[in-house]
Amino acid sequence: MTIYVVQPGDTIYSIAEAYKVSPETLIRDNGIVNYNNLVVGQTIAIVYPLEVYTVMPGDSLYSIAASTGVSPLVLLRNNPQLSARSYLYPGEQLALRYDNNKGRLKTNGFVYPFIDQAILKKTLPYLSFLTIFGYSLSPDGTLTGNDDDPLINMAKLYGVAPIMVLSSYNSADSNTSNSYFTQINSEETNRITFTAIIAKMIEKGYLGINIYVQKVTEETLNILRINLSSFSSFLKEQGLLIMLTLTPEIFDLPQGITYLNVDYSIIAELVDYILLLSYNWGYTYGPPAAVTQVNIVRRNLDYAITQIPSQKIFLGVPIIGYDWNLTSQNGYATANALTSDAAVLLAADVGANIQFDYEAMAPYFTYTSRDNNIDINHIVWFKDARSIDVLFGLIQEYSLSGSAIWNIMHFFTQMWFIVNTQYEIIGPFDNI
Repeated sequence: MTIYVVQPGDTIYSIAEAYKVSPETLIRDNGIVNYNNLVVGQTIAIVYPLEVYTVMPGDSLYSIAASTGVSPLVLLRNNPQLSARSYLYPGEQLALRYDNNKGRLKTNGFVYPFIDQAILKKTLPYLSFLTIFGYSLSPDGTLTGNDDDPLINMAKLYGVAPIMVLSSYNSADSNTSNSYFTQINSEETNRITFTAIIAKMIEKGYLGINIYVQKVTEETLNILRINLSSFSSFLKEQGLLIMLTLTPEIFDLPQGITYLNVDYSIIAELVDYILLLSYNWGYTYGPPAAVTQVNIVRRNLDYAITQIPSQKIFLGVPIIGYDWNLTSQNGYATANALTSDAAVLLAADVGANIQFDYEAMAPYFTYTSRDNNIDINHIVWFKDARSIDVLFGLIQEYSLSGSAIWNIMHFFTQMWFIVNTQYEIIGPFDNI
């Protein structure tokens, strides 16, 4: 794979000519929305397929799969434009195979029930697990949920395991950890609560559950272990997976940024997977910074693999960017979330060049807007081909199970192109 960084004077046509590929291919593979106005510093991933197929009259996705030995699912991954239509054009070329030899991995996508169905359909071929938000657990054990049947049913059509997300924030204090699982409950309360949850999972057709826990401390860890031990026993009796999503605490100390080290080993043995989401550094009300700084993520992984078997770890990959207002009235920088595609389009609109932080391995740019005759300074951090390539490289370097994408509500074309052409995406119950 070549990651080309746009230089002054470049056009999509000059880059295509230099790399002997059509402009349409570069635009399609990278989801380029500003192809007539490329931004200096913008990245374009270039990968040549090992084998292509020219569509013949009368061909269908399934007939091509049968004649080439490439499954319909892989054909959809290699040619995502097909997800939006039920026909093929005679003469169009389809990518059959890529040299995706960097390793095998599983992918886990977080989603809300209100996702656009076209985006879901386009994303599912790239997923091993679909982790669906919509259920919450109150401190008294009451379970509430949303209409998730369409997502569950569609996931299963694509061979993707639907996973129920169970969150239970304490509404009185957003800074506390997941309240039900980090509070002391009686055995009878747990029995009633866990039985109700599993009954709902079986009714809906979920194959596992993901317990979303924030801000685990040494004080709450043992309580979490006791509750997880009980819940895990109930789940395993039914052959259901149990996952745990953790957001490690980050502190900005005089000696540098660091994580709160917690002994995860006492809970790692109770679950099938642990998802590490290290997104709480750069976020809406946090300091302006890359959402996932690779140097900090690496430090977290160095510690995590001493506590958790690496094959149980999913690395969180937040793909949300942020546009920070640095001229805030209250003295705090606040941000608006945006996709990576929207960030590049914004850079094109405001005439900014994209820079790259090689320590955090993240792109950014600055610009100034006007509001009521006041200059408003902005900095935008997001993901590009370089940061995606490095983050997924960590999965192989640390022998992790795979990635947990936060979130898949928008289709990030360039990310899926890189992952699919460099790695073999495997099923939810396949061995790495």
